[in-house]
Amino acid sequence: MTPLLKLVKKQDTISLIILILLIPVVTRLNGSVNFIYILLTSNYITLILNIACLVLMYKKIMIINGINHTLITRKGYKNTKHNIYAFMIMTTLLFLAILYGFLFLVYGISQMSIKLLLMLVIYTLLFLFEISIIYLQFNRKSNILYIALPIIINLAYHYMFF
Repeated sequence: MTPLLKLVKKQDTISLIILILLIPVVTRLNGSVNFIYILLTSNYITLILNIACLVLMYKKIMIINGINHTLITRKGYKNTKHNIYAFMIMTTLLFLAILYGFLFLVYGISQMSIKLLLMLVIYTLLFLFEISIIYLQFNRKSNILYIALPIIINLAYHYMFF
């Protein structure tokens, strides 16, 4: 697992942190709304942040595909698949934790309902599902479908429900 952590470049991390820090500037909403409302209704988060994270994960899978033969030879196919999937899920959960934490610190919780909490859980599970679709690219030829489908799902969920 630790060799995969070398794939997380400082430039990618700084780019995502800067994009997260720009949320209050772009949304320009006052403190009367809570962080889940901002997360679910903000076009900036859906159109910029989530897609940037999906594209970065797709890029990482393409890098892994370039070196997968040596990984498979050293660790075995099944072990390599499990390690890469665990890396992707942990990286995604870390991104979502940073995003949720920042939104919570900036906007707080003014009116928490069970519906909003359920939407937060659905949002997290949907994002993990999108990352799982990108994971299907592992050990296959490059195909734009593996990045287009998660982006379409992300946009469809955002615009159909909000």
